Order: sequence, then C-alpha cells, then structure tokens
Amino acid sequence: MALLKLEQQASAFKKEINIILKTQANNILFKDITITDVKITKDNSYATIYWTIYFDNIDIKAVSVALEKAKGFCRSALAKTSSKYKVPILRFKYDETSTKVKKIDEILSNIKKNSNNNE
Repeated sequence: MALLKLEQQASAFKKEINIILKTQANNILFKDITITDVKITKDNSYATIYWTIYFDNIDIKAVSVALEKAKGFCRSALAKTSSKYKVPILRFKYDETSTKVKKIDEILSNIKKNSNNNE
C-alpha cells in the first residue's frame, strides 16, 4: 500500500516538475528538458528526478548547473501544489538511457553496414 502511494506521489511530482520547469522557472535551458522518472525514498525525505535532453546541441553540464540552482525554487513550487506536509529534498540526475540507446543503435548500424559490405 505504501509503495503504491510512493509511486502515485512520484508520478504527480513528475508532472508537476515538468510544468514548473517549463512555465515557471523562466530559464531557456529548461524548455527542452524531459523528466523521465522520479524516485522518492520511503521516508519521503529525498526525491531523485531523472531528466534528459534529446538534442545533441545542448550543453548537458550547463543544464545540470541550472537545475542545481533551481532546486529550491522547484521545491517551493511543489510545496504550493502538494497536499503533503513534507516535500522531499530534490536531487536532479541526468538520465543516460537515451545516450546509451544512441550508442547501441550506432553499433548495430555499423555491424549491419559491415555485414552488407562483406556479402
């Protein structure tokens, strides 16, 4: 039961953080961010927010620094919309899944090219 509530809270935070970053944070770097997942600790003290960008021309390090600076603002905005007494401390973490998928696609593409050239 508690696990289901945490998942529901994480889902709600995911939606809210997306809205906050895109509409309230007033940072151009956040317009192309996608929140991929949110994990909340069982004691509700920390929420790890996983994010990614699907464009190669954006500096991930600059976005990461901007997100670190916006943590307090985001937590405050979440507190205004959340019915929870305690809003967890936010941690933003870059989700490397899309980067790994691109690398795997490149490898598979190269293997396919090489096998077609050898035939």
